[in-house]
Amino acid sequence: MRVTSPGTSVERGGAGRPSRRAVLGGLATLGATGLAGRAPAWAASAAPAVSVSWRGRSENRTLAPAVIQGDRIIVAGEATAEAWSPDGARAWTSPLATPANFAPRPASERVVIAGRKGLSVLDTADGNAAWRATPTEAFGAPLVHGNRLLVGDGSDLAAFAMADGAPLWRYTVHGTAGIFYAPAARDNTVFLGAGDGHLTALDAETGAVLWSVNRTKRWQYLRQLVLTGDGGVLVAGGYDDAVYGLDPGDGAILWRFEAGNFINSQLVQDGGVYFWSPTGWVIGLDAFTGDRRWRTRTHRFGSDGRADWAPIMAEVRASGPWLWVLDMGHRLHGLDRANGREVAAPKLPFRARPFVTPTADPARLVFGTVEGDVVMGRVTGLPVDASME
Repeated sequence: MRVTSPGTSVERGGAGRPSRRAVLGGLATLGATGLAGRAPAWAASAAPAVSVSWRGRSENRTLAPAVIQGDRIIVAGEATAEAWSPDGARAWTSPLATPANFAPRPASERVVIAGRKGLSVLDTADGNAAWRATPTEAFGAPLVHGNRLLVGDGSDLAAFAMADGAPLWRYTVHGTAGIFYAPAARDNTVFLGAGDGHLTALDAETGAVLWSVNRTKRWQYLRQLVLTGDGGVLVAGGYDDAVYGLDPGDGAILWRFEAGNFINSQLVQDGGVYFWSPTGWVIGLDAFTGDRRWRTRTHRFGSDGRADWAPIMAEVRASGPWLWVLDMGHRLHGLDRANGREVAAPKLPFRARPFVTPTADPARLVFGTVEGDVVMGRVTGLPVDASME
């Protein structure tokens, strides 16, 4: 497969937290700095490609993002939840009463399949339903935390027992704001950033408020909340076009990075924060300081005549040394996680749903097609040295 270079530009280092004006101005002037002329790392060698290891037809047309749970690939859509083996055999199929709108959430020996109109908790061994629940209003994205399932239901955060679905407690946010994004949790504390402008810490056992800070004027409301691996920083996307690092102890702002547009899905892994900004960059930050490690340009808005990436809906994912960014033109962009350098940009040999799911093998990735197929893809031609210049 021949692949044409998208001509990605990379800027490294610095603690810069550019203003929105600076970011947009940089898009117009970056070509003059010499960065726009840098070729991708793979331009002088054989272009990487994605081959299909296997492709299986699910019972769905619209698949939610897949997850890996043990040795199973779990997928769900409008009709069924399914488990597939790494070699392409379907282990089980479980009919759903309501469509799945969110990626499955693994739990110990169970998996949560959730949608706005209902959720099912299935045994991973055979797909049998342990229990189901329907919302009072509408479910948001769920979180499994120990022996509890936490999920937004309209303006309530509801806690259920994972064992049998017994209701444990509900917390109602201020006003009529809805809870659409999953909370985060550390030890016995649940963190909620709903549409009421508050960041609230709740006791996981009772739902009692431990503390709450109101920064409606600062961030309007928080989107995705993700804790660093050590639990020391709560990384959140604000609706005010910034990404925040927050203290899980009291909600204090540890750092703020001006992203130039609102960010609702960021990958937090191994001390890094990675996301795509609609201003035309994939950005890598230090999760503990907010300093920018690098940024890779994806959109030039006609500034240098080179091809832009297609818009991006899929969340950024990582495996081994690579970041994977799937665009809406069905092209997979592979970046070196250390420096943001693009190492691959193959066009997929199928039309993909907007998600990519890494496996334990950094070169093997799971996709879903627009026809509802589950695909195991293999990326070939990646550089041996992940930090090559």
